[in-house]
Amino acid sequence: MKKQIKFLNKIFNKPITCLTAYSASIAKLLDGNIDIILVGDSLGSTLYGMKNTRGVTINMMKLHGKVVTENVKKSIVVIDMPYKSYTNKVMAFKNARKLINFTKANVLKLEIQKKTIPIIKYLSKKKLNVIAHIGVTPQSFIDFKKIKIVGKNDQEKKQLLELAVNAELAGAQAILLECVTEKVSKEITASVSIPTIGIGSSKYCDGQVLVFDDLINIDDQKKLPRFVKTYMNFGKETKKVLKKFSKEVKSKKFPNKKFTYQ
Repeated sequence: MKKQIKFLNKIFNKPITCLTAYSASIAKLLDGNIDIILVGDSLGSTLYGMKNTRGVTINMMKLHGKVVTENVKKSIVVIDMPYKSYTNKVMAFKNARKLINFTKANVLKLEIQKKTIPIIKYLSKKKLNVIAHIGVTPQSFIDFKKIKIVGKNDQEKKQLLELAVNAELAGAQAILLECVTEKVSKEITASVSIPTIGIGSSKYCDGQVLVFDDLINIDDQKKLPRFVKTYMNFGKETKKVLKKFSKEVKSKKFPNKKFTYQ
């Protein structure tokens, strides 16, 4: 099934790629090579060492969002609304407008439950592009160790299907599924006309997203979730470079004449 992402003004007929970026250098690398760049509130744990995402603020999202969008020319930029920044319609619109006006991001992403549907509808009526994040919603957790896959029983399956359909009816232009079982992810993807983007939610989604730092394994001491495939071991390779640099400095091999102004 071809699915339209309205904010892209085009039809995607192949899987969508999405990775996170929080800095200019990573944004430049991803731009044009990845369809969607997500400025995620995962920056709380990834960059700032927070135990969860609840400490991430609007100002943090504004600063990181702006530096990413300023360095992206081809990809679509999606930005997360942080914890407790959209607890009611008025607050949601006020903070959403702050984020979009300051960063110039294309789309907002909200972690939603049933009670959040009216907020999506309200933001959509205000002409804001919204992605609905369902399944495991990290902002709901103080301790990430307690996160577990959802959709294993009939009740969870029904709730997730209803949430996805209602999110689309409310105006969401895509749905992000996190840690949803393969069977339920497949059913949701077939039940909505907007794209689904999965993280730990099977190949049956219309696209896939990962945290960039996990993709390249920057922190090789971090225990990664089962759904993360590491495409390189950046942490391990970097340690080799650091040892070489340190050795050359201590032995006076660096800087040599090539790297010295005369």
